[in-house]
Amino acid sequence: MEKLVPDIYPLRAHMQHYAWGDPVAIPRMLHLENPSGKPCAEYWMGAHPDLPCDAELGGHVVPLNELIAKHPRVVLGNEVARAFDDRLPFLFKLLAAAEPLSIQVHPSKKAAEQGFLKENELGVPLNAPHRNYRDNNHKPELMMALEPFYGLRGFRPFEAIKETLESVPEFNSFAEQFSGDAASLKAVYERFMRMKDEEVHQVLHPVVERLKSNHLSSPYSKSDREYWVLRSDACYSGGGRHDRGLFAVFLLNLVCLQPGQAMFLPAGVLHAYLEGVGMELMANSNNVLRGGLTPKHVDVGELIREVAFEGESIEILEALPDTDIPGLARFVTTASEFELQRMDAKGGPRSFELTSRSPEILFPSRANAKEAPIIRGERDSLTLTDPKPVLICCGLNYTVELPEGLTLFRAIVPI
Repeated sequence: MEKLVPDIYPLRAHMQHYAWGDPVAIPRMLHLENPSGKPCAEYWMGAHPDLPCDAELGGHVVPLNELIAKHPRVVLGNEVARAFDDRLPFLFKLLAAAEPLSIQVHPSKKAAEQGFLKENELGVPLNAPHRNYRDNNHKPELMMALEPFYGLRGFRPFEAIKETLESVPEFNSFAEQFSGDAASLKAVYERFMRMKDEEVHQVLHPVVERLKSNHLSSPYSKSDREYWVLRSDACYSGGGRHDRGLFAVFLLNLVCLQPGQAMFLPAGVLHAYLEGVGMELMANSNNVLRGGLTPKHVDVGELIREVAFEGESIEILEALPDTDIPGLARFVTTASEFELQRMDAKGGPRSFELTSRSPEILFPSRANAKEAPIIRGERDSLTLTDPKPVLICCGLNYTVELPEGLTLFRAIVPI
């Protein structure tokens, strides 16, 4: 490959067609046809080897992970290349959930490194269905809603959990075991997760049947956790058995993010996405430990080791305006791998003079031939007549010209 220069490069991202995906939302946003109605769950914009973008270099394309491997300092810059072993440290996604995703937790960095090494030593293939660790990285992530987005995040305050366990007759034995602290919550949750399928069914079946009866006379709404218990049961229970992940729906905070709001999910926070469309930014990993609402592998022991059994209230993030650049706002988290920024042109077109101090990926939320963002670099310019991601190499001075009413999302490494 010829010498690469720091510049603006269009990216060809790719789709993940998971069963829970929405067949309409992402194709509509990307101006794509989907005549077969295939579920379109995640649009991956990054360099993860499971589904890397292709970078457009003149007349040919190169997988982004390969491009970075050959030119790490040009794309990443010296500081990011040193800190993250010559790899792009984040993965950017457009996500659309039509059905609930699995109850899950992301491991810590140490657990991911140890688990990945152990499974490699045991000879577990990377694509094995029972494998827990697909790579050696942790996966803190940020979800920002593009429309009302429903999810579960972290355990509810202990008092609320106690009230729920006491109010559901079938959960009374768990209420007796729960003393309102992390240790007893762990004991309750682990006890339920290790129960035999027949016992799980005996506990959950009368609960679900009672909720179905109540729903007929007084329908639940999406603001009720009972709605999501029934919705999840319809998606994942079958064969005369109820999915054990339903128990977690009673224990976790129910969140509804309004457009522009976000939630951050560090390691250890048990969670699930339920429905909606959003921009997701995370560390460059595909590690997930599941706890139900899925036909996939559930390793209870590994799950319990990684879950933080802390009762907490809902924390919703709002974008903070940048004091130096009008129209730019930032979602601040503790992640060292990524930061999500949003550029808006409200009240009229706006121009942003920017410098990339790390690798960046830009993505417009809406674009068309009449109103398209323009990105002008030191050597070339790019008009985004189609919503597509763009790679900005480190160390580049560039300008974003944003038509009125449009939004551009910017994923960076917070140097």
